Amino acid sequence: MKLQTYITKGSKRLIKVLGRIIPHNSSYRPSGVCKINSDAIPSLDKREIKVHSIYPQYITTLDISEDLYEASSPYWRSQRRVATDYIVAEVPHGRLYTDNESSVAIITKQNRIVDNVSLSLKNGKVTDHNLNNIFEQQYFSEPVHLEGVVFSMLTGGAGINNVSHWFLDVLPRLHLLKESGLFDKVDWFLVPSLRYSYQTETLEMLHIPKEKLITGDAYTHITADCIIASTAPRGNYTLVPIWLCEYIRSAFLPFANEELENEEKLDFDSIYISRSDSAIRRVLNEQELLQELEPYGFQCLVSSKFSIKEKVKLFSKAKAVISPTGAGLISMLFCQPGTKLIEIFHEGFVVEPFFDIATKIDLDYEYIICRGNNKVKNASQGQHEHLHVDIEKVTDLLQMLNGKRTEVEASTKANTLSSSM
Repeated sequence: MKLQTYITKGSKRLIKVLGRIIPHNSSYRPSGVCKINSDAIPSLDKREIKVHSIYPQYITTLDISEDLYEASSPYWRSQRRVATDYIVAEVPHGRLYTDNESSVAIITKQNRIVDNVSLSLKNGKVTDHNLNNIFEQQYFSEPVHLEGVVFSMLTGGAGINNVSHWFLDVLPRLHLLKESGLFDKVDWFLVPSLRYSYQTETLEMLHIPKEKLITGDAYTHITADCIIASTAPRGNYTLVPIWLCEYIRSAFLPFANEELENEEKLDFDSIYISRSDSAIRRVLNEQELLQELEPYGFQCLVSSKFSIKEKVKLFSKAKAVISPTGAGLISMLFCQPGTKLIEIFHEGFVVEPFFDIATKIDLDYEYIICRGNNKVKNASQGQHEHLHVDIEKVTDLLQMLNGKRTEVEASTKANTLSSSM
């Protein structure tokens, strides 16, 4: 990790600690919570908040085998079925406060935090709005006033620096905004960060004007003529709703038909995603694994070295993808139904986002769980443990999948011949 990164993280932690100790402008601390649910919406004072219901009581399920569910890491095991009220809220003369890390608070002019569209995380999990850490704050800087309408795309968590969270927790808010009919009213789009190329590239692909973009790391405390905010795309949970998959696919898959300058370099259809550019969860015997994958036609891809348009092109024509679990796998959203996907897990870090997505976009999903050297007790430790892949398991699975493909091809050929007679 670079020295500047250590300094930045250290400074943020110091400010966060001091912010809970040193009183300053404490009148900006919210005095309560504006509760929002289906029954309460009609009775809300529209001078304080106006609510647009998008997907009321939307059901999201985790459709996986019992074996995989039981293998999931107990510290992170999700529910099988959740219901979420997706809304978009307009807050006239509202205020927004964030640490751009674990808390986003949307606050009405009555100094109440808005339920459902505010967010507070603890150990990566969403907490009750009454427990939002803004209620612990003692120190508040003066808010910056922005003229016009601000739409918040802030997430808390890793939306600031992780491409997977960017696609799952940031960009889908644009769909909810469009469904509300408020898109054309927005003067400012407040995003977690613009420091990475995938952030600027995707926003450009979605036709969000560069001059309308501002960031949560620069604007941590603002007021505006109106603040618009949505429910988090995954609600208070981690399951991925079908509408999210459909939105990302419809927004980005058309770019698969766009001609690129380096088209000839993208001419392969079996992909192995390497984490060699990461400091965590690397495959320790990766070179040996790659040698065994070579006869099957797999090409090694370091996801961060490709543009979003290149990844759309690559994954949309992929027939097979193998990867250790990690952010690079989010490009699976560009795969066609039926694409073979093999996800490789460390036994102490079996989490659901990618196999959840695989079932919702109809991929041919398989997984391999590899033993680790250390017993994993929590998500933080699990995120850092490197992998030693059981290569025999991978090749056995590939042979089985190739056998299935041969049977399907033979059956298809036989049916074709039969129908032509």
